[in-house]
Amino acid sequence: MNPTIKNLMVLPSKICSRFIRTSREISLSRYFSQRRLSQSSKDVVLVQCVEDLYYFGLFGQIISSLREQRPIRAEQFVLKSLRVGESRSVIGFLVFRLFINRSAGRKWVGLYNSFCDGVGYRSMDLSHPIDDVIDLCRSIACWRKLSSKEMLPSLVIDSVPVGDLINDSFLRFKPAPTVDIKDVYLLLVIWQTYRDVRRAKNYFVRIRPVLYLTSYSTYIQHGIAVRVALQCGVRVYSFGNYQQFSKELSVNDWMHTTNPDTYARDFLLFENQEKKLAEAADGLATRMAGGIDSATAYMKKSAYVESSDAVPDVRGALVIFLHDFFDSPHVYRDMVFPDFWEWICFTIDTLKKAHIPFFIKPHPNQISLSDGVLTDLKHRYPDVSIISPGITNKQLANAGLTCAVTVYGTVAHEMAYLGVPSIACANHPHVSFQFCKTAKSKSDYADALLKYADTNVEKSEMRRQSLIFYYMHNLNQSAEDKAFRDAVSRFRNCCHNPSVENMGPSTLLSGIATLPGFKYYISSLIETPNDTDRPHADMPVTLHNSAL
Repeated sequence: MNPTIKNLMVLPSKICSRFIRTSREISLSRYFSQRRLSQSSKDVVLVQCVEDLYYFGLFGQIISSLREQRPIRAEQFVLKSLRVGESRSVIGFLVFRLFINRSAGRKWVGLYNSFCDGVGYRSMDLSHPIDDVIDLCRSIACWRKLSSKEMLPSLVIDSVPVGDLINDSFLRFKPAPTVDIKDVYLLLVIWQTYRDVRRAKNYFVRIRPVLYLTSYSTYIQHGIAVRVALQCGVRVYSFGNYQQFSKELSVNDWMHTTNPDTYARDFLLFENQEKKLAEAADGLATRMAGGIDSATAYMKKSAYVESSDAVPDVRGALVIFLHDFFDSPHVYRDMVFPDFWEWICFTIDTLKKAHIPFFIKPHPNQISLSDGVLTDLKHRYPDVSIISPGITNKQLANAGLTCAVTVYGTVAHEMAYLGVPSIACANHPHVSFQFCKTAKSKSDYADALLKYADTNVEKSEMRRQSLIFYYMHNLNQSAEDKAFRDAVSRFRNCCHNPSVENMGPSTLLSGIATLPGFKYYISSLIETPNDTDRPHADMPVTLHNSAL
């Protein structure tokens, strides 16, 4: 069948699924309704109403299992506000805001109500028009004060740091590779941010939930609720990385990504270190052979599946490994640049001025919009050398690559495994290791690029550090926790790629609920206070850290 015709046939089904429940959604909804306990409680657990089958199932199982431990009231945070491409026309914007968001959201609110007791608050709500107008006026004043896009990431609204969230939301939902401070859509994003901060503060101060479950902590839809909740003393758990089932966030670390700061030091405390390194070597060997290991389960295809494309002469050169231009650049803290476009342009300008040979390799799993940005990059730098994504990093290392350049990519430890050092410019996962130079400012970054060939780390030591990182980042779990992680991964794959799993999502969820790792997680998540030491109404209920 012609691919175009096939896509046209699939399109109506995708549109309908936005508003009409699918068979798998109905199945999970019934699964939770049948397990729902009739309870009355003042202890509220807030969950994101994420329009995604995986999070619907995950949060539903957690709430159902928590209710078996103690009475709770579950409420939803309906987060949908921005939509990709809504700024392309006034009519399209109004259709998204007045029809699609509300209609699609109604379906998901109904699904989540199979285990929730109601809506806590909404990101989009027309019930306070005067407050919205006041927020608009404040947004206009804020927008006019922005004299450069470098100012945006440090913006604070009502004591809540939001600049990085606004910056990344503009990139993702405009969509655009860099922020245009004069674009009216930026004003609309700032306005929505003011509204979200106000509504989040009203809810968390008034209700003081004992727990908030979130998918991610990036973009304004996720990040504002997270930061306000933490400022109000609410325990927040995110479920957005592949290394942990969940991560407890804090006012000092509200990124949903795993905190890697002490990996190198913590590994030295282990016994049987060589055995652990051998486990890591097996995992990395699978990846290098073109397989998808547990650490790269999010990728559509491996970056190590070799093609017949000719490998360029990279001896003595750097290779810049691009990121998806529309992904959240501030998913790790302390990024030197506001976005990936500014980063790549600064990198190219610095290397060209110094006459340093370099190549650019696109991200193997970037979205189609990044192809257009790559075309723009070629127009700006017509003599730049682009490496085919089909050429693997292993082939580049074998061809004599001298140094890898990234912002925070996994390519850093992959290259270290192959004996190649790297340069980064954010608080990346490898920050505690010597195989990657980490710049803290633009001047540091430029200096690292100019001295790219200088390294005091032997290849054997780079390889060992790479294996330590891989173990700490992906394998540092008990056997029970690994079984738990693998079961959750199967459920995620079933939700996003139903053809890869024979069992339905409800069957997989019921299996997860019986695992020792999940049971321990639930029992340690929340403490049931005795009547004699029950906290006062103005105090948060004590919650325990997750063991995972």
